[in-house]
Amino acid sequence: MNTKMKVLSLALVGMGGFAFAGVAAAACPAGPDIAHGGAWTADNQLGGTAVIATPGYAGTACRLDSTLTGDASSFATVEDDSPSAEPRYRAQFIIDADNLTSLGLVDASYIFTAQSSTGTVPVSLSIVGDGSGGHLVSYFVPDSTSSSGSDSGSFALVAGPNYVEFDVDNGADGTPHFSIWVNNNVEASPNFTTTTFNNGSAVVDTAFLGLAGPTPGYVGSSDALAVGFDQFDSRRTTFIGY
Repeated sequence: MNTKMKVLSLALVGMGGFAFAGVAAAACPAGPDIAHGGAWTADNQLGGTAVIATPGYAGTACRLDSTLTGDASSFATVEDDSPSAEPRYRAQFIIDADNLTSLGLVDASYIFTAQSSTGTVPVSLSIVGDGSGGHLVSYFVPDSTSSSGSDSGSFALVAGPNYVEFDVDNGADGTPHFSIWVNNNVEASPNFTTTTFNNGSAVVDTAFLGLAGPTPGYVGSSDALAVGFDQFDSRRTTFIGY
């Protein structure tokens, strides 16, 4: 079993489907999807845009800018269909939400969703306001061992690019667990982890990165403002780090 599924930078796609960072800006694709020179399966837009912008983060040439201009049903995401019924799924990406200066405590938008072919959502992440001009990344995973039926929580983001990584395992090959790291490069010390976790043996078939499903407060305060993403990497087992 390969440990790495795909690296989907917004830079030039190299041999084997992997993307190389640090190439010249002229090498940036016309769009993030394969049809336009990118590495993603699809570019999904309804009431928003998901486009290539320059420069990227941490030395890359280009990034994804996701912008919403619609209501709560709007989305502007890229899609990766390379996972195949993955019982364990690890992913990392960079996010920069500095343009969102007016998010309130209940103003939010999804930024990442992993989904099975049956529609189950093993993990989703959101950007949320902290009420004082800052931002939080919030996780949500279904958990039948929890009294609420889920595990959720939030961690503060800093100004500029932030690294977000998570590991979700349905326990098919051992103990089920969920862990998340936010600007944290130490595998042994995640910001949150649980081993009393059961997501009903959900698997991952598709991943979506970008803005989707905003709350009314997000629409009112932050429509037409771009959030940047870069250096998405998904794997089955090994810690990604940076």
